[in-house]
This record gives sequence, C-alpha cells and structure tokens, in this order.
Amino acid sequence: MALEGTLRDFSLADILQLISLQHKTGLLTVRGPVDTVTLGFLDGMMVSAESSAQRLDTRLGTVLVKTRRLTAEALGRALEMQAQTLQRLGFILLKNGFCSAQDLQDGLDIQIKRIAYGLFRWTDGDYVFEQTEHVDYDAESTTPIAVERLLMEGARMIDEWPIVEKVVWSLYIVYQKVPVAQPVIPAEDEDEDVEDSTVAKHAREKRLDPIRVSRAEWSVYELVDGRRTVAEINELAFLSEFDGCKACFDLVSRGLIEESMPRAEELPAEALVADAPTHVRPSRRPIDVALLAGLGLAVLALLALRFQARNPLNFLTLPPRRVELVDGFKKSLSLLRLRRVAEGVDAYTLLSGQLPETVEALVSSHILAAADLKDPWGATYRYIVQDKKFYLVGFDRLGQTDPDLLFSRTLALRDSRRDVDFQPRPSKEITIVE
Repeated sequence: MALEGTLRDFSLADILQLISLQHKTGLLTVRGPVDTVTLGFLDGMMVSAESSAQRLDTRLGTVLVKTRRLTAEALGRALEMQAQTLQRLGFILLKNGFCSAQDLQDGLDIQIKRIAYGLFRWTDGDYVFEQTEHVDYDAESTTPIAVERLLMEGARMIDEWPIVEKVVWSLYIVYQKVPVAQPVIPAEDEDEDVEDSTVAKHAREKRLDPIRVSRAEWSVYELVDGRRTVAEINELAFLSEFDGCKACFDLVSRGLIEESMPRAEELPAEALVADAPTHVRPSRRPIDVALLAGLGLAVLALLALRFQARNPLNFLTLPPRRVELVDGFKKSLSLLRLRRVAEGVDAYTLLSGQLPETVEALVSSHILAAADLKDPWGATYRYIVQDKKFYLVGFDRLGQTDPDLLFSRTLALRDSRRDVDFQPRPSKEITIVE
C-alpha cells in the first residue's frame, strides 16, 4: 500500500489510525521545512523513529550518555568496535557489559518518543507511507508503542501547550530556586500523587513535611541554578521540549522556582543607576511614566480582546473556539475506543451465548475497564440491542450523535449440528455477520 499527501489534507492522527487499524508494516516518512522524520511500524505498532535534523542528538549512544546510563568512554570504545564489526550498537553494548538490558531498553524508548512526539506540533508537511514486509529495528530491546498511546499523548500536548507557554514563554528563560523550609524530594514512583499547586503554597507554612515532586519535575529542579536556560536544562535532563517546559510550569505554579533576575554584568547601564546615591540620581517623573504605561497597557488590552478570536495560535478565546486539530485527535481516539467496545461485546457473546444487556456488563465480566466505555469527552457510548442486532453510537464534542462513530452488527446464533435457532445446549458455535 502506498499512501502519500500533505498534513493539511490528511492529519497525522488519521494517518496513524489507518496504519493501526489495518495492522500495517512499513515506514512513514514526514518531510517538513526543517526536518524529515521516519517512523517504523510493525503490525500497526510503532517500533522505530529517526530524525534527519537531530540524528546526532538522538542517536542511541548519545541518549544513553545524556541520561547517565552509559559513560562517554564506554561509548567511544563501543563505536570503535562497531566500525570494525558492523554489528548493532545495542548488541555491542550488551555483549561487553557497557550497560544493562534495561538501560538499553530505556534509551531506545526515550529516543523513539522524543522524535515521534515532536511531530504532533507540525501543522504542515508532506508524508509518504511505504508498506514493506519487515522493518529493521532492534527487536530484543525495543518495546512496540501502541498508536492509541501516541494519539493520547499528542492530544494532551496540544491541549496543554497554550497554557504552559503563557508562563514558560521562551526556552531562554533562566529560573532560580525559591527558598523553602521543607526539603524537596522526588516522588517514589510515577503514580504517587503530588501536592496540588494552588493549595500547596498556602499550606506549606503550617507543616514541615517534605515537598514531593514528580520525576520530570525533579530532573528539572536539580538543574535549576539561576544560570542555565530552559533549553540547557532540557538538554542536560534529556527531556522533550514539551516535558521540560511542562515541568518548569508545574514548579513555578507550586512556588518552587521563579524567573531569575539578570546578572549584574548583563544589566543595561540605566539599570545600575538605582544603586547610585540619591543625590546623584537623575530626576524622574514616575507619575507621568506610570500614567503613560497604564494607558499603553489599556490600549493593548482592548486591542488584544478585540482581535483575540482571529489569532490562529490562541486556543483560549472568548467565546471558546473550536480547534479542528484537537477535535481530530479526540475523534480518532473515540473511534479506536468504540472499536474496542464492539470487540468486547463480541467476546461477551462468545462466552455467554447472548448479547449483554448493557455495556456495564463488560466491566463486571472483566472484559473491559470502565474507562473504555467513555469517549475522550467523558460521555458513555450508547448501546442499543434489537433482537439479535446491537448498535454502538459515539458522540461529538457537543454530545450529539456522530454518524462517523457508529457500529452495528447482527449476531446469528446457530446449532453446530443442525441449521436451527440456537438453544442453550453444549457444543454450540456463534456466527458473527457483519
């Protein structure tokens, strides 16, 4: 199968969904203005990712060194061996004990995710999917990634970026730590709850418990020193642009870091006047300056309010505006979940010999989880049974029936020995007619 076009006509979410639903094996190449990314798929699961613009930074050995899973000396020796033997770098690292199997697997996972998740912010580019019989990747150390997981992460990034960028407005911001009485420690595991940002600062003075932060927040907090920029911290912690900025946003919200004042040698000459004695300072008219500044801000605020709905980059408009890219991601997720519910109904029928009365029966039968019954907007899918036929109906963002999200099947139950209607006896089979 050859599939090609532009992201303006066919979104990345639709492409990934098509590859996943048809369990395709091959390479998806997306070419943008500054980079070309190639994703490898095996039976609809992503198993590799390469970037032409960031090849040196995302190479496996560099990933392992930056994440402190491999020393630079060991990487140099491994690369020399690779040049002589032409073997995979991962095989050489494991064979010579330079790193553990888990370190290698983590490094590959970080490499693939960092490249793939960067694609979700692309709004333009050309894509080509070439179906092949097999994909060259390190099968022993790579964990295939489900497309649904990619879509969920992509939707989360698009939803949260506008909020994060209002605080972390540049990758060149320098942050410094805010002194706190309690020690700041990392959470013991990723699932551990951390304190709420709005409540934490008010309650912090009344208790002396350690302040727990997530793993991503801790990797950023450790590197904040009043001199490093956000971009430098992301590079040292080997976090994606989104994860690094999101960690900074959370730490600022919790009052643990703040923007650092410029160093004295970087201040303009006018800023140093404030340190001079009073009698040598130039005369000022602060009231007039404040008045002019206030009027200027008022004009800017009115203009911003007047034209904010026309800004394509502004997702938070008044009234709220529909963002087609976000809706496309969530609709793709909804279709995948709806398909899963339909397969759950099939499984229940095969096991019990009858259609479930409600979709909640799939949860009580441990076939699906409760979250599988809801679409990305939180609405439960509608399930209708008519005789031996069932319908599954999905909804759009407004809660209205979406004609693209509709499953219907007829289950004809027949005796395996006679062509008669099914009766509850042993040795029966169920024929599913699409």
